[in-house]
Amino acid sequence: MKVSQEDGFTYVTYHDDKRPLKLVPFFIDGIDREIIFSRILKFIECKSNAPAHLARMEPEKWWSLVERLSTLVCREFSPTANWGVTKPEIRGVVYFVMNEGVRAGAWPETYMMTQTTFVQYCEVGCDYGISG
Repeated sequence: MKVSQEDGFTYVTYHDDKRPLKLVPFFIDGIDREIIFSRILKFIECKSNAPAHLARMEPEKWWSLVERLSTLVCREFSPTANWGVTKPEIRGVVYFVMNEGVRAGAWPETYMMTQTTFVQYCEVGCDYGISG
């Protein structure tokens, strides 16, 4: 597995036969983005394996599930067309939710967001740190 960063994006190569996954943080800068995050979060918690099972997954299977859940979110909500949320952002949310579930041992009541997580609170008008 290889992780690299370029132009504000994180690229994860989890299998030689697969193209790298492109992830970017999802910034919550208002109530609309908070609602979008909440809808995606509940969908992931419903469709994903239990965190105890996720914790035992091999990295290749983990990242394959990140991509599968991201695709399911896109099919369910059409986030780019309806909300302006890109697939790399969706992957970031999926990774964040799965990772926090594993860290807590169950789906948490609240999700801890920092400046280094793939979901972050951001004031309106902030620089998202993504170029290009």
